[in-house]
Amino acid sequence: MSARTASGLAACITLALSVAAQAQTAGPSPAPGHMPVTGMTVPDMAARAARRFPQPVRVGDLAGRLLLQPQESQPVLGRVTGLVRRGDAVAVIVRLDGALGLGWLGLQRIDWSGFGPRLVAVPVEAVALLGEHVALMGLTPEGLRALSTVTPGSAAIPPDATIRVGIVRPFH
Repeated sequence: MSARTASGLAACITLALSVAAQAQTAGPSPAPGHMPVTGMTVPDMAARAARRFPQPVRVGDLAGRLLLQPQESQPVLGRVTGLVRRGDAVAVIVRLDGALGLGWLGLQRIDWSGFGPRLVAVPVEAVALLGEHVALMGLTPEGLRALSTVTPGSAAIPPDATIRVGIVRPFH
């Protein structure tokens, strides 16, 4: 092999490796504009949710999914138990575990000045699909903690109904 051919081959290999390395370089995930901000209103959350490419999702497929905090470590904040209609809005019912909850199973304890679980209604605009999980994108954990307790009622959305929920890429 001539020196010219060898140097050309070396240049091609170097170029191929640098392109592959650039393709694997992680960018900021998620974009800072999508991170929860303290004091967001429902219209602000709705505007952000519209930019997350809402996808049709069967309501029954959301029940049982873990609610994750949007951080690289993805701490579990609670578990989705269902969806309800509150006037014109749709809310995700999330079970938060208190001091005697399931922290020993890996769930992050959400202090709410009580023991055992409680249910809160999170606006559907404040969450996004993250693979088999749901990510809390429009509220901070403090905002989640501040939501009032709800009781399951007759406004539950049937499991075979379809709603639209945004998607988000992994945080790591």
